[in-house]
Amino acid sequence: MKSQIHVLILSILLLGGSFVTAQPKLSIDLGIGFYEPTLSGFDENETVQFPTKGILNRNLLLNWGIYYEFFSNARIGYNSFTSYEIGKDILLLNSEAIFRRSINYRLFPIETFFRWKPKIELNFTLAPIWGRGRIELDTTPGDKTEDWNFFLNSFGGSADPVKDMGATDVMKSDWYGYTGMLGFRYYLSSRLALDLKGGFINNSYKEKKWRVQRQSVTGPKMKIDDLPIFSFKVVYGLR
Repeated sequence: MKSQIHVLILSILLLGGSFVTAQPKLSIDLGIGFYEPTLSGFDENETVQFPTKGILNRNLLLNWGIYYEFFSNARIGYNSFTSYEIGKDILLLNSEAIFRRSINYRLFPIETFFRWKPKIELNFTLAPIWGRGRIELDTTPGDKTEDWNFFLNSFGGSADPVKDMGATDVMKSDWYGYTGMLGFRYYLSSRLALDLKGGFINNSYKEKKWRVQRQSVTGPKMKIDDLPIFSFKVVYGLR
């Protein structure tokens, strides 16, 4: 009887220990991404002189994310890649405006992985994308509508689409897409790791799907579908 009790206690301890070690883990990461979009609506615009394109405002992406390990070899999470651009003294019809542009790719990934060696992990990520483009203009208050129509007309579409800008200086667009990536992760310690990924990104962006003051307008032409994408980030595990 005592031996049976001992076996039962040992089994409970082993099961409890394996359960503890298999508990999901939370991790955060921060890094950069790299891709090569074609933003012809900005770069080939003959009416509005946008900032000169370069690596910082075209190719580099700020990348951060948070992941939850729900199984011994699988994670789910949220990941964001964002491209930023800021320009001063953008010459419009009545004023010199401050221009801000962001393209945000919000990913909801599921990631599978396995440890090839104690410190080396190989992983595969598949994720739907909810993308958003955002453009802001700081214009002269009394000439907002004229300046915005001049700005929007440079992208094509109907002439003078905005009747009254009101209090906003923002135009937005949303779209959906997907991405797939292969990754390599090297663990510096049990909590700290370096992660390198490469894959593709595909978006269903359409320039006629922008909006200002709930009005549909035409935005810049951008080719952001079927693009290679790479990321490098530092991962920190939270316990």
